[in-house]
Amino acid sequence: MDLFNNLEEKLESILSKFESLKEANAALQNNLSLKDQALKEAEAALEKVNQEREVIRQRIDKILKRLEILDKGESA
Repeated sequence: MDLFNNLEEKLESILSKFESLKEANAALQNNLSLKDQALKEAEAALEKVNQEREVIRQRIDKILKRLEILDKGESA
């Protein structure tokens, strides 16, 4: 009988560890999901900044071309 008790105790221990690991895994999955969402938001923000920077660059180029035209007109 002692052998069965020992076996039951080991089985209970294994099942307890299994449940703990399942809970830890669920917490990690949730954490990963949150990090994934944060990454997507950061990527979207970066894309927006890049688009804004491109618009600003184009506007500066346009202003510089106008200044070039003015400079050439004054030089002539």
